[in-house]
Amino acid sequence: MMMFPGRFYGALCWEKPKFGWVKCNVDTNVFASQGKTGFGCVLQNSKGCFLAARCAGMAGNFRAREAEALDICEALSWLKGLQFPCVFIEIDCLQVFQALVEEFSGPNGFGLIIKECRSMNFAAHSVARAASSMSGPQEWNSVPPLWLLNSL
Repeated sequence: MMMFPGRFYGALCWEKPKFGWVKCNVDTNVFASQGKTGFGCVLQNSKGCFLAARCAGMAGNFRAREAEALDICEALSWLKGLQFPCVFIEIDCLQVFQALVEEFSGPNGFGLIIKECRSMNFAAHSVARAASSMSGPQEWNSVPPLWLLNSL
């Protein structure tokens, strides 16, 4: 699923990202009999070429949607360190996708995980929101604008 509100959702097969973008495919496996969950991310460029991959395991018996949401958090944390300017994240869990785009919140574990995923993207969301009040493209290097400091 594509995570861009206002755009087409639900691609049926893998597609290359647009030029200048990288795509991060994220998936999870729950190994209930072993009490483990496996997370995986693969990053590819606009030509479909491999850039990077990451996997991690976590002990515990999670339901699929909680495990998928944890994987998104893991992917966002990893991607933040890689510092690609334009990343497209693709997931296959409709419940997580809907929770992220519909601003789901809840006191349970799933709701708290979704809240954590959103907080990782809060600074980027703040910059995107600020674009509507700017006369043209803006860029900041090394020093963020003052209005962004509270979001970092």
